[in-house]
Amino acid sequence: MFPVSLIFYLAAPLESVDSRIIQDLFPDLEWGVESDLLKHSDDWPGAVVILTDREGYDPEERCDFPVEVEFLLFPGRVPRNESVMLATKVALLRLLSATCECRVICDAKGFAENGEPRKGPAFEWVETFLCQSGRVYGGAVPHYDAREGSRPDEGWLALDDLVEATLNPDGTLQDEARTVARLERWIATRDVSPLRSPKHPIAPEPEDFDILAPLTPEEIDEAIASEFPNDGEMDREEGDWLAYTERIEAWTSGGGTTSSKQLIREGIALPPPDSLDDQALSDKLWEVIHGLARVHTYLERTDHLSDRELYTWLWEEGLNESTADLSGLDLVGGCHTSPIGSGDDESTLIGLIFYDSAIERAEWKAAFPDAEIPAHRDLPYDRDRHLPTSGYGDDIPF
Repeated sequence: MFPVSLIFYLAAPLESVDSRIIQDLFPDLEWGVESDLLKHSDDWPGAVVILTDREGYDPEERCDFPVEVEFLLFPGRVPRNESVMLATKVALLRLLSATCECRVICDAKGFAENGEPRKGPAFEWVETFLCQSGRVYGGAVPHYDAREGSRPDEGWLALDDLVEATLNPDGTLQDEARTVARLERWIATRDVSPLRSPKHPIAPEPEDFDILAPLTPEEIDEAIASEFPNDGEMDREEGDWLAYTERIEAWTSGGGTTSSKQLIREGIALPPPDSLDDQALSDKLWEVIHGLARVHTYLERTDHLSDRELYTWLWEEGLNESTADLSGLDLVGGCHTSPIGSGDDESTLIGLIFYDSAIERAEWKAAFPDAEIPAHRDLPYDRDRHLPTSGYGDDIPF
């Protein structure tokens, strides 16, 4: 665990929070903006602060914590400095809460006993810190529960013995060695038994809501009919689901197929790439793409390849990989495949250069401080936004 991205949710409107408020706390720290993280990693600044208006995601929804502040700090960028980052997180919890005069929520990952649970389900060890009115509370609740409005109530424990930590103007810890030692002793000796049997905090009651006129019997029947399938539709959905699960089980047991076999069965010929001129190859590529969608297989992250390069990859590799046979089923979802889906070093590098966001690149640098993150490059082709989609999340990533 090597935390680098410290995220806080503030109970204040976006216009009342300025990144300079945080930057002015550390006048000697080299600051940058999110776009800096798309440069070569050697050119990154020492810290970046990113403000996000969460209410902008859904104008109809009022958030108790409408502002997301992501603070990215690279203290030395050296491995095995987890304790330094934890102490920095403690300092920021108190500092931001006092400075912005609002609640601060922070993922408390790393503060459990010895850093890892000794037994019990993983969800029992999801701890969140909340700083309110100068006190720090801890609770074994998912981060999003606290973020969406839970308060220190039943299930929250005041951590009044949490060690003090202070940051210098350059973002480094004051009296680092002693502070880290105190924090490590606190982590090793703290009572974490409440985390094994957590009680969730109580969310606040809604402040107001619209009272709707009662529905007529006819409107109730219409609403039920629109929400629920009839018997025939339910039978078809159940049949498709059973067939889907059977085919997935067959695939996982070694009884799958390949996309090339499915396309040939659909009547789509697959000539070698070098037998086609550029126009014929582009036409064939899109025929293959739409043919794959008909058997519920969807391409993604292809814009770093030309049409010829993509068709060549499909012809040589992508269409010959083992996959589940979902053809003929009426379902939302399916299989996903990508030229960089293998997760090997080359695919990871291509993702970092072309597809990963600034935050993802920063997190990669945090996890592998000695790695050289190449500069971001714009994608040379514009194909992915025109590809058929499954209509249901990420589905099955193979």
